[in-house]
Amino acid sequence: MAPPAWLPPLNSHQESFINVDMHESYARPRIGDVKLMIELHVHVDFYSEKDVGLKLAFPGFFITQRRPINMKNHEALEESLWDLIQDEDLIPFELLNCFWTDWTKLQLHSRQWQLLLLTNEDELVEKISDFLHLVHSKPKNKDMMAWVRLEIRKIVKVPVEEFASWISWFDEQKRIDPTFESEYSKAIRRPRDMSEVHQEAESLMARRPAKIINGELQIVAVNGGKDDDGASMLAKESCSICLEGFFNGGRATRLPCSHMFHENCILRWLRENHVCPLCRYELPIDE
Repeated sequence: MAPPAWLPPLNSHQESFINVDMHESYARPRIGDVKLMIELHVHVDFYSEKDVGLKLAFPGFFITQRRPINMKNHEALEESLWDLIQDEDLIPFELLNCFWTDWTKLQLHSRQWQLLLLTNEDELVEKISDFLHLVHSKPKNKDMMAWVRLEIRKIVKVPVEEFASWISWFDEQKRIDPTFESEYSKAIRRPRDMSEVHQEAESLMARRPAKIINGELQIVAVNGGKDDDGASMLAKESCSICLEGFFNGGRATRLPCSHMFHENCILRWLRENHVCPLCRYELPIDE
């Protein structure tokens, strides 16, 4: 079976937050000159905006990788960490305003800890570096390879109706094809197309200063000349704003009048206009 034609956009929703957590694991015998290994786990999970307890997750991205860290000196350590957190195949989103779980504040016989807000990547690198120095300097790790687990989890809140449509779509795909769930799980464990990830981020930035179109835009996957609702795409082979075509396996944005456009194109248009570029259909807005 081919990979799913649609995966959740990782950077297209404004309401999100990032949790970062580090734990020391069991040390292993050294491999060559490697004195410290990071086991990175990166998740992006989606929840309905009404799901306060985060009970029903729609998984969108999950990657793990082990990465040796150069502990020769402070400069080498920081270079290793910057290479890690700026690897877009592993972390396809900005690490801004992260919540760091500070286990150094853990009191003896207590389950309390402290959450720290890290506003930028410099602060995050500093925290990771401090933690690794602490682990590396322990006498028990002197002749061993220290092992640290770094977990970065982005939690994204999705409007209720949109989230329900995702769940409905997923259940329908499982009904149609028994192998779909397995294929979807494999797909979210692979690096994303970075051009698509960057496009998502640009479209989010374009939306922030604009008036919000009140639930009138529908994202559809383009499959073999048809959109995911089965409507023929033959008469809509190109976006009428940029005049470029829709590509198979990509996504398009459909207005209530059924006209379809590239997401970035129509969002830029709607910043200044509240009507369809083709038929002048008026879209309701929230001020």
